[in-house]
Amino acid sequence: MTGKAKKLIFIILITMLSFINTGAALADPSIAGPTGGFLTPSPEVCRPGKFGGALYLQNYSIQRASSESNRILTFNGLYGISKSLEVGFSKDVDSMNSSYDPGLSLNLKYLFPDSKALKVAAGMVIETDSNSYSSAYLVAGQDAAYCGLGVNFGGHRAYQLNCAHYGSYDFTELAPNNFFFVAGANFDLKVANLYVEYNSDSFATGVKVTTGEGYYVNLGYISESDYDLLRKTIYGDSYSRNKLVLGVSGTF
Repeated sequence: MTGKAKKLIFIILITMLSFINTGAALADPSIAGPTGGFLTPSPEVCRPGKFGGALYLQNYSIQRASSESNRILTFNGLYGISKSLEVGFSKDVDSMNSSYDPGLSLNLKYLFPDSKALKVAAGMVIETDSNSYSSAYLVAGQDAAYCGLGVNFGGHRAYQLNCAHYGSYDFTELAPNNFFFVAGANFDLKVANLYVEYNSDSFATGVKVTTGEGYYVNLGYISESDYDLLRKTIYGDSYSRNKLVLGVSGTF
């Protein structure tokens, strides 16, 4: 199936879900940092005067002299400055302690004044190291479903693991693609929120289960991505990422 066909099927799925789901979206951090699901930013911001936090765990293995299991922990924090503006950070920590461990990411998102028909938000994820690529995006939609466009910029072409949070990787240019499309749907199951997402590189689905205390236990599945292939060129063909991601998140 081609990338265009996958995108078309996903947009149709999101449209169908938007007619079913009338629940409120959560305003807790995505893996990249901004409020959203697992992979994508939503047209929501952290509540004013509140802090949002999340911890995500992803595992991978490398077969060398012996099988080696490693993990990436992602620490996220957000603060709602007003009902229209949030700021935050995100930091990945790789247990292998490699030289490719990314730096701190800073993010901000502005929600334009509400419209009954559509919510529109603009945001940026800024990388503090010179090798990774920063991103700017615009997303629009409602609690049920949203989509958006964005651009990757900065970074260091041809540097190993010069990643971006959104979009696919260009193996000819040895850099993330300049432009990306994101889309997501949020299905309210009352005791949990089900997410289906696409970030121009991977598909993701997962649930965020409420604990009743304002915190959520998150379990997601993220499909194979260009960055998995990129890591195989660095670590060898034995590199394998566990597609499941675990997390906890909340607002306080």
